[in-house]
Amino acid sequence: MVTGGTKYDAIVIGAGHNGLVAAARLARTHGRVLVLEAGDRIGGAAATSEIVPDYRAPAVAHLLEGFPRRIERELKLARHGLRYAARDVPTVALDRDGAHIALPRNRREYAAFSKRLPKDAEAYRERVALLRAQADIIAPLLGELPPRRDDPNVLKRFLRRAVLRAEWQGRSALRKLMHTLPESIGDRLDAEFESQLLKGVLAFDATLGGGEGPYAPGTSFRAVWREAIRMQGQGVRQPLGGMGALADALAAAVEAQRGEIRLGARAVRILVENDAVAGVELSDGAVLYAPLVVSALNPRVTMLGLLGAARLETEAALELRYAAPAGSTAKINLALETTPVFSGLAPDLHGARLVVAPSLHELDEAATECRNGGFASEPVMEILVPSLADASLAPEGHHILSIIVHNVPFEVEGGWEAKRETFVQKVVRTVDAYAPGTADAMIAGEILTPPDIERKYGLAGGDWHQGDLRLDRLFGFRPSPAFGRYETPARGLYLCGAGSHPGGGITGLPGWLAVEAIGAAKGGE
Repeated sequence: MVTGGTKYDAIVIGAGHNGLVAAARLARTHGRVLVLEAGDRIGGAAATSEIVPDYRAPAVAHLLEGFPRRIERELKLARHGLRYAARDVPTVALDRDGAHIALPRNRREYAAFSKRLPKDAEAYRERVALLRAQADIIAPLLGELPPRRDDPNVLKRFLRRAVLRAEWQGRSALRKLMHTLPESIGDRLDAEFESQLLKGVLAFDATLGGGEGPYAPGTSFRAVWREAIRMQGQGVRQPLGGMGALADALAAAVEAQRGEIRLGARAVRILVENDAVAGVELSDGAVLYAPLVVSALNPRVTMLGLLGAARLETEAALELRYAAPAGSTAKINLALETTPVFSGLAPDLHGARLVVAPSLHELDEAATECRNGGFASEPVMEILVPSLADASLAPEGHHILSIIVHNVPFEVEGGWEAKRETFVQKVVRTVDAYAPGTADAMIAGEILTPPDIERKYGLAGGDWHQGDLRLDRLFGFRPSPAFGRYETPARGLYLCGAGSHPGGGITGLPGWLAVEAIGAAKGGE
């Protein structure tokens, strides 16, 4: 019997962007909603961090790629302050000798691309067309609730729609998608292109956030998945005020519906009575009651930590226990007293998404070193100078350098305390090779290793995706078949984080669709 304590209609655990999306949608239909955040700020990986006074950087993620227009519109995020400093941000593959490659977005840019890579231009056009055709097949599935596995009629309708979409694209697209599923992106690119630099940037996009190298099986499908995620959004965008502006707008949407957000409130136990959720216990001993609890935390943390393995079937508990994520991405934010200048790069492209991935060989070496607990001789990375488009991030004439470093091990041989400075020097030295003078212009920096990302932003294992992106861990099988529709064995407990369908990235879809699952369950009662 629930007695005493503060009562809510719903409690959301975790104020990352997925938790806030879920809370904002719940608050419109489920009465009194409370969001619990263990940290001292909202946003999780989608936050803006102050390096030193007057210098603000994207804490972890620095661009929006797959955030849907429908979520932005329905939650009225523009009304709540969301603006963009840059839209349709281009991607540039940086070359050591200044012969950079800008991936074309239109006919004019394709003409310049063709002059730069005459032997690869037509193959690139064909690849983009095929990739989009394949992504078109699965993109609609990423934006909707997975079907119930125990309802054969619903499952048949779901599969029929997928087949009809594939037929519309043509039998060759479906056949090629089937061939894509097991193959590596490295083998695919080696067969299609000559330019090592072009192959490097395309493979970088297919493996970003995972620990695999370009020749790992299944990485070719990862390129299709990422393109399908991008299709959910409105192009590559940079929020004005940093990524934290998205979280601020979502929080305003929650509060506009009289929802409450509580910081410094760490959940330690999910309370259950008669196989149904009853509420949440906090680390300070406070008990909060609600018949509905939605967790944006990693599924393993939620189910094995907060709920308890004893409440799960043995097979489901084992699946979560032995699927612990391990991140392979680090983040470095630098405050600079001058404008960084990348040698040979046109001035209008300095605000682009800049990728350092010279070849498949470098990517493969980085992945191998990562698996062995070491660092690549030249780190592969994604660089953004967000202050070029958003002057509010740094004083006039000064800038922010936001660097995402790929294939960085969670556990380093010798320990991070001993190797942190070595790692940072490798990254800065690499950046300086492309933008001379960067090292001398540094005022301050923020270094986030995978363990730092776990500790500071609640991403278990430092893993951005919160679980593998293998085909058998996507759609209704994410994070496992037992929890593939956000539901759990405890009635009233739902998952809504990146560990659930459709996966990681700043999309808001796991939070949005989890509330859809709640509505579907209530409708079936």
